[in-house]
Amino acid sequence: MNNRTVIVAVSNQKGGVGKSTILVTLASYLNYSAGKNVAIVDCDPTQRSLVRLRERDKTTIGKSNRLMALLDGQRESGRKIYPIVAAKPENAREVAADLAAKGDYDVIFIDMPGTMDAKGVLPTIFSSDYVLTPIVADNIVMDSSLSFARTTVKVIRSNNGLPLKDVLLLWIKVKHRSNSDVLSRFSEKLGELGMTVLKTVIPDTCRYDKEISESVKPYFRCSLLPPPAQYLKGSGLKELAEELIIKLNI
Repeated sequence: MNNRTVIVAVSNQKGGVGKSTILVTLASYLNYSAGKNVAIVDCDPTQRSLVRLRERDKTTIGKSNRLMALLDGQRESGRKIYPIVAAKPENAREVAADLAAKGDYDVIFIDMPGTMDAKGVLPTIFSSDYVLTPIVADNIVMDSSLSFARTTVKVIRSNNGLPLKDVLLLWIKVKHRSNSDVLSRFSEKLGELGMTVLKTVIPDTCRYDKEISESVKPYFRCSLLPPPAQYLKGSGLKELAEELIIKLNI
């Protein structure tokens, strides 16, 4: 067990913003490229998107000699495949604690459902060390995201005994031209509220949607292999990982 294992709930009150996509790509970079020991607890009971992604990755890699060679090389380097474990929202924190007790993990991410109404979501969030909340510079999305973050921060500040230290807001899907004004306006508002906004900004790029395939098409999102180094530039992923390593002290 790593006594310094950090539990991070990845949550947003608005579903469909790309939370799980960012999470699995970040986890793969941290685990396979940055040398950090990572685990994921998938507690989205309706989608199980990351558990299913892992199943697709295994199937696809098993059919490709090229991808199998990459996976074999990664194993020879000593980097282990990180676990993705399914759990109910109300049991997710317990499952994360069990993983931490049995393994030497630097960080365990809990992929939360895209709604606060699911049973056990709030207790899991408040018993984690941090919440990572991807936000999109869109008025409708921000209304719900801001409400969630503001309420959570208020609870933290009024309950010093909670394990939860902070809510980390992350701008994603940023279109530099079309929504820069909205981004600036909300960033100013978040600053006035004393909320923690990560410096890294994830641009609106289709590379995060590219899964592995048997063909030689480029991929970026995979739970068994790291994002290829040649596609990292301009993605914001390396910068996000480096910022979180310092922020979470992992």
